[in-house]
Amino acid sequence: MKRTYHTIIASSKLILFSCFIAFALASCSDSGDDMEEMMDENPGEMKDMNAKSAPDFSLKALDGSTVALNDFEDKVLVLFFFGNSCPSCKAAAPKVQTDIADAFASNAGFAIIGLDQWNGKDSAVQGFKNTTGVNFPLLLNASSVASDYNTTYDRLIVVDQDGKIVFKGSQGASKDISAVVTKVKSLL
Repeated sequence: MKRTYHTIIASSKLILFSCFIAFALASCSDSGDDMEEMMDENPGEMKDMNAKSAPDFSLKALDGSTVALNDFEDKVLVLFFFGNSCPSCKAAAPKVQTDIADAFASNAGFAIIGLDQWNGKDSAVQGFKNTTGVNFPLLLNASSVASDYNTTYDRLIVVDQDGKIVFKGSQGASKDISAVVTKVKSLL
């Protein structure tokens, strides 16, 4: 029986597809380490029972003060990781200010800080602040903190009152603002 070229191609595709399905099923496990298990229906939102402790940090702020994670004990803390000259960060920052910082400013149990992951000079971070109009504290030299949090610039993270990461953005900050607002409201 002679096979045609198209039959061979079709058979090869079926074999490859079958291998892919077998691999996909084999890689699905009940491992507690899977990030997927830590996620709710909402992208970025981690289940409280699996929330990881936020890594500690202590950084110099643009105003010269030192800011540490433990300064926010018993508060809901939003971290806005940015790059001082990142266009998408500059575009998102005013909305982070109005929709998050301003919206919860009157609540003593809330705080927000910006962390410059690009390790810019004071003047570059001041330029970011001037351009965007944000008035929450901006921290300098935060690339190591971003690494500890396994994140990048233009991202939002929410830490609850117990110091657990309960939301970790996986897309540009502007796309996660409403999810962060919802999460913060549920925690306050």
